[in-house]
Amino acid sequence: MKRKSIYKILWRVLLLCLAWRFTSVAGTGTAITAYIVFRAACFLLRVCLSAVYALGVALLFLSLLFLLIL
Repeated sequence: MKRKSIYKILWRVLLLCLAWRFTSVAGTGTAITAYIVFRAACFLLRVCLSAVYALGVALLFLSLLFLLIL
């Protein structure tokens, strides 16, 4: 097994334990709402980071093109 997959399994087990504890303390409705908000934030972060990366690559390409024109 690769190290990355082992870390991924351990991370999921840790999140499952935390979710179980949070559910038992706060209630199921609150835990489900927190999970939905967490997944939405992860999705938006992934999209925003992809957009920032694409913008950086485009700016690098344009700056190299500008240097070639000069």
